[in-house]
Amino acid sequence: MAIRIFDRLSEYTLKDYFPIFIVVTAYLLFRPYLVKLGGELQKREHRKASEQAKAEAAVKALEPSQPDEQFVEESTQAVWGRNARRRQKDSIKEIEKAFRRKAEMEAEYESDKEIEDLLEE
Repeated sequence: MAIRIFDRLSEYTLKDYFPIFIVVTAYLLFRPYLVKLGGELQKREHRKASEQAKAEAAVKALEPSQPDEQFVEESTQAVWGRNARRRQKDSIKEIEKAFRRKAEMEAEYESDKEIEDLLEE
C-alpha cells in the first residue's frame, strides 16, 4: 500500500493547479513586505523596552542608596561606642532640622513673593 503522490498529480487539471499557483505567487510577492513589517514592529518593541529600562535606571540613580539596616546596625555597633552612636544620631537630627528650616523659609519666601505679585497688580 504505497502512497502514489505522482499518480495523483497526473490526475490534476489546469483548474486544480490555478489556486495553488495564486497562493504561491501571492506568498512570494508579499513575503518581503511582511518581513519588513515584522522587523519594524520588533524595533518598536525593542526601543520601548530600552527606553523603559533607561527610565528605571535613571530613577534608581536619583534615589539615594540606603544600605541594609541590619548591616549598618551591626557594623556601627561593632566599631562605635554608645556615645559615638548617640553623637551620630544627634548630628543627623540637626541636619534634618536644618533642611526643614530651609524648606520652611523657602515656602515663606514664595508666599511673600506671591503676595507682592498680587499687591503690584
